[in-house]
Amino acid sequence: MGRLMTERDPNEFAGQQFCRDCGAAVIPGASVCKDCGTPVRQKSGSPVQPEENTQEIPGDYIPYCRACGVPVPREAALNCPQCGVTPLCNEHFYPSTRTCALCPSFELAPPGEQEPSSLPNRPNGPWPQPAPALPCPQCGARIRQGIGFCPNCGAAQPDASADVQYAGFMIRLGAAIIDSLITGIPAAIITSFTDIPALGTLLSVVYYILFTYYRGQTPGKMILRLHVVDADGNRPNLKQVLIREVIGKAISALALLIGYLWIIWDPKKRGWHDHIAGTYVVKRARK
Repeated sequence: MGRLMTERDPNEFAGQQFCRDCGAAVIPGASVCKDCGTPVRQKSGSPVQPEENTQEIPGDYIPYCRACGVPVPREAALNCPQCGVTPLCNEHFYPSTRTCALCPSFELAPPGEQEPSSLPNRPNGPWPQPAPALPCPQCGARIRQGIGFCPNCGAAQPDASADVQYAGFMIRLGAAIIDSLITGIPAAIITSFTDIPALGTLLSVVYYILFTYYRGQTPGKMILRLHVVDADGNRPNLKQVLIREVIGKAISALALLIGYLWIIWDPKKRGWHDHIAGTYVVKRARK
């Protein structure tokens, strides 16, 4: 691996971006991958040119921000004069204080002088935490853990999903049965009094939307330690939840529930509703 990394130019793929979920080349300026629909993280703002606070970038430059892991072209890279970390994106370097997100909260004082407790004009937190990263075996770029394909060269990351356990069909079916029992009794009572079956269906939809949005899991998923997450492993936003629970599940239910059965053979155990909304269902151990 070491010889392969030294033989390849880390900037060989700097002008191109690849989907971190399926490895396909991303069309410049596109917001989602054309093959799988995964959101593409764009660099915000225009490139920032190195100023006097930057230092000469080494020849083996790796085009990834050390604070957050987003792609940073060589011409837009920033170097912190306090801790010497490079490259940094323009969101994690603070020109006003000449410090970065990775700096300690104090400067080393000259011998004989008292060290200040903090930098005087540094913005208040919370501070972004550096994401754990591993070198790509193909080009050497630092890739955050959990990313399936290198956004720099498109190479598959063999250890990307080592700590991610995708929930299969049977355990998700078990969670759905538990949720159906929870919602079924109130729905039956409402239907018996109002004789409007649609109210029971509406109650079930609202149940899934609220729990998925606020907790990332319904009570059935809580019991079985399942979580609905987005591509970054976080709770999905409201738009994703609405698309998943309303539009996506309606489509998954069509054609003899093939959208749900798709979970059985999908590499990451995703149903059609997960693909449409950009979500995953993972199993996590209790903390």
